[in-house]
Amino acid sequence: MPPTSATYTALQAAFDHFNVELFAARLPQCLITLRSSARTYGYLHTRRFVNMSGEPVDELGINPGYFAVQSPEEVMATVVHEMAHHWQHHFGTPSKSLPHNREWAAKMEELGLMPSHTGLPGGKRTGRSMSDYILPDGKFIRACAVLQAKNITLPWLDSHLPVTPEHLAANRNALIESKLAVVGGEPPIIAAQANGVTLALVMPKPRPAPSRVSFTCPQCHIRAWAAPTTALTCGSCDVRMENG
Repeated sequence: MPPTSATYTALQAAFDHFNVELFAARLPQCLITLRSSARTYGYLHTRRFVNMSGEPVDELGINPGYFAVQSPEEVMATVVHEMAHHWQHHFGTPSKSLPHNREWAAKMEELGLMPSHTGLPGGKRTGRSMSDYILPDGKFIRACAVLQAKNITLPWLDSHLPVTPEHLAANRNALIESKLAVVGGEPPIIAAQANGVTLALVMPKPRPAPSRVSFTCPQCHIRAWAAPTTALTCGSCDVRMENG
């Protein structure tokens, strides 16, 4: 099968599978896309595409950069994370100012994914930028086992990584220490090494030091941005502004 067909067939099959197993086949179809980004695992854009009949459809975007360094379960958790947004936009009450609100968080936990802004236990359950971790005894991990039994896998990996494997391994080890690690597949980069295969992966370049940082007035809490070594004074309170 051509690479394009193989990749998108697997993603569509995964969407259809989780739609049945976790959403009672209620979710409308969407257009799944692969888009690389340094900042996000995935996203949902409502009514992003339209056909020549004027019919709109939502876009469910997945960042393929994590395919090589995340386990199959972690990649599919991103798919279901965005499907939870898809569910909320059609059957719930999304918030314009808070993309990950309490309704979305409750749905995620019901599905077997615990929302956390750090991706670890103890993180905030709601916010603008959110991650999650897999609950070892939840619906999601059971649905994953059925998906893998159907031999639905992603055959192609993006060779340009958004983060180093060590960065994600630290989170995975923290979950192991918390006894919240799930029994599942290895990230492809580890599985390939175990089989004596070397994947030609391009590691991310180190980020340069920020040229500007935020300063906050300790009294009125107004914020400003300037070079890290700048000495700023709040014009209203006449006090030194603090870095951070």
